[in-house]
Amino acid sequence: MRPRVLGTALAALVALVAALLAAPTSPPASAAGPSLGAPTDLRTTVVAGQKAIRVTWSPPSSGVPAGLAYEVLLDGEVVDTSILETTYTITDPGLVVGHTYDVGVRATVVASHSATVSTAQQLYIAPVTTVQSANPSNPLAGREWGVYTGLQDQAVIGWRAAGYPDKLAPIAMIHKAKFFGNWIPDAQVYQQTKDYIEGAQAGDPERLTILTLFRMFPWEGKASILQRLPTPAEQASYKSYVTNVARAIGDNRVAVVLQPDGFFAWKAYHTLKPKVGRKQALLPARMLAWTSKTLDAAGPNVSVYVDMGSEDWALGKVAPVAKFLKLCGVEYARGFSLDVSHKNYLDREILFAQKVSQALAAMGLKNKHAVIDTSDNGQPFAGKEINPPGSHQPYTPPGEIDPCTKKNQGTPCTALGVPPTTDVDNPAWDLGAEVNKAAARYVDAYLWVSRPWLPDQGQGGTKFSPDFASRLLKTWTFSPYEPFTAKGT
Repeated sequence: MRPRVLGTALAALVALVAALLAAPTSPPASAAGPSLGAPTDLRTTVVAGQKAIRVTWSPPSSGVPAGLAYEVLLDGEVVDTSILETTYTITDPGLVVGHTYDVGVRATVVASHSATVSTAQQLYIAPVTTVQSANPSNPLAGREWGVYTGLQDQAVIGWRAAGYPDKLAPIAMIHKAKFFGNWIPDAQVYQQTKDYIEGAQAGDPERLTILTLFRMFPWEGKASILQRLPTPAEQASYKSYVTNVARAIGDNRVAVVLQPDGFFAWKAYHTLKPKVGRKQALLPARMLAWTSKTLDAAGPNVSVYVDMGSEDWALGKVAPVAKFLKLCGVEYARGFSLDVSHKNYLDREILFAQKVSQALAAMGLKNKHAVIDTSDNGQPFAGKEINPPGSHQPYTPPGEIDPCTKKNQGTPCTALGVPPTTDVDNPAWDLGAEVNKAAARYVDAYLWVSRPWLPDQGQGGTKFSPDFASRLLKTWTFSPYEPFTAKGT
């Protein structure tokens, strides 16, 4: 049986006795009697950074006698009694991530109580969204992020197919930025985007939805932008797709990571310029600039982050990244994203973000901030560690490195990193004072964009692997529930 929290029980009893002594004598109402109205406007949400459910409600619309109190119930059991207050946080230590709980509230006076009003609440991992004093304009901070738990998420689908095991729930129930790409038809993407936003909001339009737009074609793999440019028909299809996404976003609070591996735009330019000339070689960059502008104009609450690879992919060179961010429309965006599909050291990415932002400011584009993918760099490595310069071995994509077998493995492997958050300078991330200062100023958030629980990502793999997920969780050195405790060893 779940332990009950009785911290306010004595105060409740004292208040009720006082109310009864002061009230005129009358026969007691029957339990759930018609004279005692039920609470109204019941709402629940998950508390950021805690295994806890916050419950709020309003008083009954009628029948409010002296001495009225409220009982909060979890799966039919009373967990506490609240006097006058119409908010309560359930911090039951038995709560389990992924479980859906029936949360109820009823009005009560002595032995009488109203009907119980209740709602279902699934326990997910709600990100901590601290506002940094050095970055007060951060549109991702100071508000709830909607954690999507529906069947547009491969991890949720895989978790469900595996029978909802508790040990895999953290991956299914943590915030992730869903990919929208050409596997979703142009005619369907409006509705799928709309459904995804509504699912993440879960009835609260103030919640922020974060998604990843990965629609450029050709781009990577066999259909590579390094070999050919989009045809006129492909360009028209792309614009139709992006326009539909923008329509679906509308006035909703949404952040978009635009075109992961955006450094391909730079590579495509240098690869194709000798063949087709400068103007044509800049086509991918112009298409991304149009996308950034279109998304920015979608509504007043949209924040775009144009992806431009990672510090290790750019070999630490700031100038080409800043130049191509400008060409790709970062002027219309909140900023840029880094380290998607790579697993580079977080401190290097943060300091690189600082330099890129400063370079953009020098070009007249001020106050551009970064988001950094931390889904898979818990045990980081740079690209040259798996693809040494001058090596004649086939190229190994960073996304194809298997999960670590132990903490502090010492060889390149994949591990979950810092949980999604705007609390970017927390000492728990073990980054040091200088890096924390840069993060607080130049980094809006750490996001989970890559999906290391999906093998063969670079080859279009979309199937959830319970084995990968289990191994990733066993070596995770960061806790989303202990943000002020240094990471494990």
